[in-house]
Amino acid sequence: MTETAPVYTIGIDIGTTSLGLVAADANDGRTVYAADAPNGADVPARRADERLQHPDRIVRAVRDLLNACPGDVLARVAAIGVSSQMHGMLYVDAGGRAVSPLYTWQDARGERKLSDGRTHVGRLREETGYPLSAGYGLVTHAVLAHSGEVPPEAAHLCTIGDYVAMRLCGLAAPRTDASHAAALGLFDLKVRAFDEAAVVRAGIDPRLLPDVAGPGEAALGRTEEGRIVACAVGDNQASFLGAVPALTGSLLLNVGTGAQTSAFTGDHVDVVGASGLELRPFPGGGYLLVGATLGGGKVYELLARFVAETCLAFAGTVPDRKSIYETLNRLALRALDEGLSLPRVNPSFYGTRAEPDRRGAIVGLGEANWSPQRLAAGFLAGLADELAAFRDAMPAPLRAAAQVAIGSGNGIRRNPALRRLLRDRLGMPVRLPAAGEEAAFGAAVHAAVAAGLYPDHEAALARMGQPLLTAAENEEADAGDRADRAADADRGK
Repeated sequence: MTETAPVYTIGIDIGTTSLGLVAADANDGRTVYAADAPNGADVPARRADERLQHPDRIVRAVRDLLNACPGDVLARVAAIGVSSQMHGMLYVDAGGRAVSPLYTWQDARGERKLSDGRTHVGRLREETGYPLSAGYGLVTHAVLAHSGEVPPEAAHLCTIGDYVAMRLCGLAAPRTDASHAAALGLFDLKVRAFDEAAVVRAGIDPRLLPDVAGPGEAALGRTEEGRIVACAVGDNQASFLGAVPALTGSLLLNVGTGAQTSAFTGDHVDVVGASGLELRPFPGGGYLLVGATLGGGKVYELLARFVAETCLAFAGTVPDRKSIYETLNRLALRALDEGLSLPRVNPSFYGTRAEPDRRGAIVGLGEANWSPQRLAAGFLAGLADELAAFRDAMPAPLRAAAQVAIGSGNGIRRNPALRRLLRDRLGMPVRLPAAGEEAAFGAAVHAAVAAGLYPDHEAALARMGQPLLTAAENEEADAGDRADRAADADRGK
């Protein structure tokens, strides 16, 4: 891209709990507008292992975000990209309309037992040879098919990102990027296509699968106004694209509802199952090597919920959510500042992909380290250990190539204690991108490629990539936290 006239792209991220929008100048990556909104699409579940959302509510919320953009921004928008939560799925009819709820990545019905004592996901692993987990779209579909709950009018299944993108350009059938297709399951990473033989062995009708876009097919269609809409991409890949200055040489640590450690590789690499790592296709080619935890930010949320319930039980009132997290962060930093010994927290409270029944633990407790500040720091230290262990399990060349660790997601951006713990575990500083909403920004970069403004994602990053905060700027961002800690100390005198 050589022109200097203002051309904008919009990226939209569809998270489990919130939606984000970023409009970026495709010439230099400058964010010209940003907004967010709650997801607000949860659907009451009949059983404890179900996690459902209403897809058309999400579409309406996305349209509302787009319509709220200033007119002078929209007038310059050439393309729209969509990033979304991965693994989940919904059904659409022959006209492209949703005929089911969105079964999210947190849906655990795949762990239900069959009459022979196996779980559904266990059966599928045995019969296909693929490392599937509960929450993967094709696992959820297999359970629904077994119980006769697939809508009779279902013509295709797709991800929520696929659905939003196809609704924006009025298509009747979904087309999915490999980053989302692989997250559904039974996807051959080497050829970047569904393994139809494995799909048939699983008892799934291949005709339900969405078409998979090729590496050079980033554009899906156009809106009524003529704006290009890109094929939706996975939020993990979008966050990487929106946070790193270049595809290679960066280690991304993302903490949101879940958490991941990711590094880019241009080549397919074999992954050892015991490592906890998986290979995920990257938009346009190449792969992310990813270690993903089912806990992540949810583990810290578990501690915050415990605090809220304790306050309600003893004081009859509950502090607001933001103040609970801010207080926990300050307490954790105080423990680190004072060099206090911490309890050891195993953060597997929600299981792992390989061992869904595994549970977390808090060990090493004694009179000397049983305090709120040590417990808060201990939870964060457990999360840091988990993310660092994924880095340590990566092949040596990728570890050596990672010259900078980048933190994304509010779980890292708003928590200097976690950044400090990660710095100590990794042996390198954790830098923050100058702009937030990394997944939405990454979708905007992807949209620029889909619109033909750049030939590939590497070229787009060379112009649009976000600068990283310097160590001094990181310190400045933490200044408010230090002031709060000092105020806490004064009050305690």
